[in-house]
Amino acid sequence: MTRTAPTRVVGLVVLGGIAALGGIAACGTAPSGASTTVATSVSFTLDLQVDMAEKDTSRLVAQGQMNFVQDSIEAVVTVPYATPGPPAFDAGIMPVNGPMQLRTEWVDDHAYMTAPSSWSALTGGARTLSIPVSPTMVRTMDTVLAQSAVALTYANILFNELTAHETVQRVPNRTIGGIPTRGTRANLTLAQLLKLVPELAPNLTSDLTAMAHETIPVTVWVDTRGRLVEVVMTGKGDGASVSGAVQFSHDGAPDKVTVPPAGTVKPIPAALRQSSGFLYFF
Repeated sequence: MTRTAPTRVVGLVVLGGIAALGGIAACGTAPSGASTTVATSVSFTLDLQVDMAEKDTSRLVAQGQMNFVQDSIEAVVTVPYATPGPPAFDAGIMPVNGPMQLRTEWVDDHAYMTAPSSWSALTGGARTLSIPVSPTMVRTMDTVLAQSAVALTYANILFNELTAHETVQRVPNRTIGGIPTRGTRANLTLAQLLKLVPELAPNLTSDLTAMAHETIPVTVWVDTRGRLVEVVMTGKGDGASVSGAVQFSHDGAPDKVTVPPAGTVKPIPAALRQSSGFLYFF
C-alpha cells in the first residue's frame, strides 16, 4: 500500500483504539483465522434509505469499486424515478420517466461526474464535470478510505469488540456471491455502525444527531477469513430511520482510475450543483 503501516495504524486507531490491532498492522501478523493482508481494493453495492422527519426521503443506490492503494473510488449511482414538479425536474436535470445512472469518480482528491446526454444543453456539451469539494470533504474521504481498508479486513474482530458487552445472535450461514459466510445479528448505535462500515460516513454523519442515542438492528456476514461481505441494517430514531444493505466482494485491485484529460472537463454548472447535490457518491 502507498501508505502501508501509517495507513493501517491510523485507520485502526480511529476505528476504535484497539491496541491489539495496532500491533497486528505494524508487524504484519494476525490472530488465527484473521487475514494477514490488509485489503487493497474492494467492489461494492449499496442500497440505503434515510428518512428524516419533515424532510424528503433520501435513497442512495450505487455500485462500484474502492482502491485503497490509489485512494480512489469509482461508482455508478442510480437516481430513482421522481414525479415532476420542481423546476429542476422541468429543466430536465432530474429523471421524470425512469431511473438515471450517473458515473462518479474520486481520484487525486478531486471529484468528477460523467454527465448524461440529457444535460448537454446545461453543460455546453461537456460529458465530464468537475465537482467542487471542500478541504473538509477531502479529509473525510481520505479518512474513510484509510478506515475502510482496515474495517473490511478485520471486520470480525472489530464487530466482536463493538459488541463485547451486547447480546448477539447467530443467524443461518449464507453463500453470498459464491462466498461462504457466517452471520451475526446485534444492535449497534449509528456511531458504531460507521466504525464497522466507514463507507457510509459521508451519507450518514449528518444523521448522528437525530439518531445519536438509538440502536440499529444490524446483521453482519463475514467470510472464513473474517472479512466483511455484507451488512443489512434497519432502525428508527427520534424522527429518523435508516435501512438498507451494503455488500462487498474482494476481487483484488481494480483498473486504475485516471484523472480525465483537462481539455475534456468543465466545472459543474451552478444549476446542477444546487439541484443535484445528493446525486453523487461524495
